Amino acid sequence: MVQYSDFDRVMEAKDHFKNKANPKSLTVSIFLFLFVVNAFGQVMTTIGQMTKEQIIQDIDVLFSTIEEVHPNMYAVYPKEQLDKDIERVKSELEPIGDIFYFYKQVIPFVVKLGDGHTTVAPPFHPNLILFPIDVKVTYPDRVIRVQNDYTQTIPIDAQIMSINNRQANDIVQEMLKYVSGEKDFFRIKGVNDHFMLRMYSLYRDSIFDIEYIFNQEKYSVQVKGLTSKDISEKYLQQYKPVSLVKYAFSILSDKNIGIIEFNSFMDMDRFKVFLDTTFQVLKRENIGNLIIDIRQNGGGITSLGDELFQYISPVPFRQFGKTIVKYSDIQKQAYKTNYDKEVTNPNGIEIVENEKLIELRDNDLRYKGKVFLLTSHYTFSAAASFSWAFKYFNMGTVIGEETGGMAVSFGEIISHVLPNSRFLCSISHKKFYHYGATDDNIHGTLPDYEVEAENALEFTMDLITREK
Repeated sequence: MVQYSDFDRVMEAKDHFKNKANPKSLTVSIFLFLFVVNAFGQVMTTIGQMTKEQIIQDIDVLFSTIEEVHPNMYAVYPKEQLDKDIERVKSELEPIGDIFYFYKQVIPFVVKLGDGHTTVAPPFHPNLILFPIDVKVTYPDRVIRVQNDYTQTIPIDAQIMSINNRQANDIVQEMLKYVSGEKDFFRIKGVNDHFMLRMYSLYRDSIFDIEYIFNQEKYSVQVKGLTSKDISEKYLQQYKPVSLVKYAFSILSDKNIGIIEFNSFMDMDRFKVFLDTTFQVLKRENIGNLIIDIRQNGGGITSLGDELFQYISPVPFRQFGKTIVKYSDIQKQAYKTNYDKEVTNPNGIEIVENEKLIELRDNDLRYKGKVFLLTSHYTFSAAASFSWAFKYFNMGTVIGEETGGMAVSFGEIISHVLPNSRFLCSISHKKFYHYGATDDNIHGTLPDYEVEAENALEFTMDLITREK
């Protein structure tokens, strides 16, 4: 086996992809990412109290900012209904509440906007007493299965039936109210990612009476919650930390297969070097089958996808056919602050048509073999637009699950901090139409072979073997 990875990280491809197919491996990697790197994006120094007046001010700022920035915040949730619901919440507020109280009262209305890019992350503090079990919620049946119990009480893969007399399905249903996204299967991924923290946000329990089933036997146990610090320490004792690389390349020489693991559309300069090295090796080794794996790719910068297409597409291509842009004072200030870019367009809506295809440049390394793309419900944003163009322009075979990112969707976020809670909000300011898509395409990229994501690599390798 020849292995080429993200330059400074070399792994055994066989073991790595075996682990990738293991839901536990994915979950604990997400856990490490969340707790050790603080990827909640909402780390609070204090769990402050808010007066009713402060909560109302944050509500007003939140929704007025979304309205100013978003190209169509009422596409799913009519304005008159949202206004009515917000006024009801304001009238029923308690005189005092902490940031979690504010979160519970308001965030479900952000979720109802139906935009996976317009979100408010759950608040987090290192001293919170959290549910001490990593879980995976399955789709579509919404079964909660144990991935790792940091109290070492419940076995892995046990099915949790209830927590503190709350039925598992009811817990999942409640959590979904706080997870933005266009499709339920994508929102279930959000439940998985933040399950521990959402348990605290919703219920504030520190001791957990759990009923579970394992090997068809029913059990009842009680476990105590742990702080995020305790959990991360226990995690590091049990697992070797492994960061999720942006992109890696491996060859299975005996199978005539090359595999690009593409986890993030970030860092163009590095990506160009990676692609040049990868396709030189593919050409030199005369590899006839290439698998591109974007099952764990949540997006990034779409231009990386265009660069990869220059190596695999047989025809001119384009990822987007039309883009609707909303210009506003907030958007312009964000561009100036974050990108040192002055935006001079007048405030309001602008429609940008992108019908002209991107021509193929001269490239001696353009791949001539068969290409297979692996997708999942987690494949989102720039990764989803990449998958759509890949299929639309017949670059190869798509295997896996419908992508979480839709053919027509809002995106490209502007961040804004609320004045009192200090919550960080992400708000779309564009609406994207994948090339050839219309408003009738209310779905993601549909695979040619629909396979559970965790089985997609094995299925593809078997398919390649059968087609020899």
